[in-house]
Amino acid sequence: MSQLQILYLVSLLMDMSVAGMTFAITRRAAELGASSSDLGWLAAVWIGVYGVLALLTGHVPDRVNRRKLAVIGCLVASGMTLLCAFTTRIPWLLVFSAGIGAGIACFWPTIIAWLGEGASGAQLAKRLTTFGVVWNAGLLIGYGCTGVIFEHGPQWAFYASAGVILIIAALLLWPVPAGRNTARSMVDASSRSTPHAPLSAIPPGRGFRKTAWLALFATNFALNGTSAMFPQLATHLGISADVHGSLLAAGRGAALAAFVLLYLLTFWRTPRHALSGLWIAQLCCAASIVWIGFAVPIWMFAAAWVVGGAMSGYAYQASIYFTLEEMAEKTKGSGFHEAMIGSGMFFGPMLAGWVGNHHGVRAPYFFCALALAALVGAQMLLVFLRRKPAVALRP
Repeated sequence: MSQLQILYLVSLLMDMSVAGMTFAITRRAAELGASSSDLGWLAAVWIGVYGVLALLTGHVPDRVNRRKLAVIGCLVASGMTLLCAFTTRIPWLLVFSAGIGAGIACFWPTIIAWLGEGASGAQLAKRLTTFGVVWNAGLLIGYGCTGVIFEHGPQWAFYASAGVILIIAALLLWPVPAGRNTARSMVDASSRSTPHAPLSAIPPGRGFRKTAWLALFATNFALNGTSAMFPQLATHLGISADVHGSLLAAGRGAALAAFVLLYLLTFWRTPRHALSGLWIAQLCCAASIVWIGFAVPIWMFAAAWVVGGAMSGYAYQASIYFTLEEMAEKTKGSGFHEAMIGSGMFFGPMLAGWVGNHHGVRAPYFFCALALAALVGAQMLLVFLRRKPAVALRP
């Protein structure tokens, strides 16, 4: 097994575990009678810790101690997940989830930088497509399986997630044959055998990478605020844990399909459509969240999650592609990309929980949709203000 194949496999397994852990914590808390604010904090604390520490781990020099840092993160995350199985107290779940976030922050920035090493252009897009498919497949499997496991006992969901993370640590320590130990060698071999048509170059200073970062923050803010509040609405409507998990899995399946489609299409990587495509995707995502606010039958929730998942996949792929394409410091860029995810996933659930506590069980969905639309407007304004001086300076 090559190093690249191991990186893909551990990416799948890690997000399978993260899906199981986050589902089990929030669903268990909801069944224990947690308030909207409690659910918001449970969804926000671990990812808030992750977002802050991802910035720090992103400054670890490229190609230095990646394997060791990732393995340490796995051991911490596995231990904290296992401890969650032995408590029904929300304050302790908050503490342990923060520890999980710290462990995962040692894992993802290093893995993403490792994957992007030596690749650019169409080759980078191909690699990131495979990466997007595998980690979304992990979330899909994690949500779907954990919902079923949870029905047989919440503690088993934690046991499964902790065990899978230990398997990841073992895979990262797996000896790799000489000559197959770097991601770069896989890129070189692929580039020799597969021709790719060049894309239009992304002009520097046009705001593509920064707009993609803001779009990533916005979609994670809105969708994770929505997901954090849904356990309360699900229990209120009598939606079982397995159906709940299947709805989340449907969203990840749509994101997976979006990654594949984006690889086949190139408009989103060209200067003409890069920004407008991101803005349209975010507005579609906002509309899907409004739909959840009105939904009652299961099919309405499923349709909304499919649309939201596909649009989140678009925002993620644009952010990671422009980050690794434009930045020479891959680990630093990956850390900032992951910090955008973490900050969105922190503030979204926290503020949605506050809105739910004060305005009712359906209010957070309308809040999240409105916030997303407002953030799209802010992105447009920033691009306009950035480009106006450049136009004025032209001869």
